[in-house]
Amino acid sequence: MSNFVSIFSTLIDSAQDVIKIKTLVLALMVSLVACNNAPSNESQLTIAVASNMHSAMEDIAMQFTQKTGISVQVSSASSGVLTAQIRQGAPFDVFLSANMAYPKALYQQGFTDGRPKTYAYGSLILWSVGDIDTSAGLAALTQSNVKNFAIANPETAPYGIAAIQALEGSGLMSEIKNKMVVGESVGQVNQYVSSGTVQVGLTSTAVLFSSTLGSKGVSHKIDNDLYEPIEQGIVILKMGLNKNPEASKLFQNFMFSPETGAVLIEYGFSLPRDSL
Repeated sequence: MSNFVSIFSTLIDSAQDVIKIKTLVLALMVSLVACNNAPSNESQLTIAVASNMHSAMEDIAMQFTQKTGISVQVSSASSGVLTAQIRQGAPFDVFLSANMAYPKALYQQGFTDGRPKTYAYGSLILWSVGDIDTSAGLAALTQSNVKNFAIANPETAPYGIAAIQALEGSGLMSEIKNKMVVGESVGQVNQYVSSGTVQVGLTSTAVLFSSTLGSKGVSHKIDNDLYEPIEQGIVILKMGLNKNPEASKLFQNFMFSPETGAVLIEYGFSLPRDSL
């Protein structure tokens, strides 16, 4: 009788162990299902930004993250270089170009979610950190003490296109073209000027408001009539539509918010009339 009781007790203990194991397995399965069905965590956006917007974008991205909790990783280069990277499959969610030509081309080629939108207009300036007097505007480049000046590559950078238009429109190109140095982007032009590699640069007004460069040098705003409007555009890419649709749309909308408008104006940009 005692042997039977012992065996029965052992069986009861084993059965309880099995129940415990089954309960744990069931709980684990429920947990896994819940994880699989949970909404995706769009905690980070990857933004491709034209070089002229780099400093302003640091402020805009910080405000966007504070408001939404979504972090922003910024990749900056000339608009043409970024466009080439997008065509090659770069994992960008949103593209901010220094003109509308590049995002329009991407839209026509099927790389975007809808048409690009104009978020700002840029301005071209003559900028120097040396002892060059820029008050004469583009004519300052003809001075004998100006040995070189830089523009962004007009083949890939909208501000480079504007610089060429301004130089040709002023009738000075033939006289000063031998002094001209070409950088990849306005960001590189700014580096050339700030480092003393060149004496003067044709660049974006935004450099005057940069936390690192804004207090340096002198500048002169180029007459807007000398170049076509620098219409800057934003577009959500197919990559962003597939990977981070809600966050990408939130960011695009944020670019047209009063908060962003204030930052853009602070950095020398003007806003589209329908944003005012």
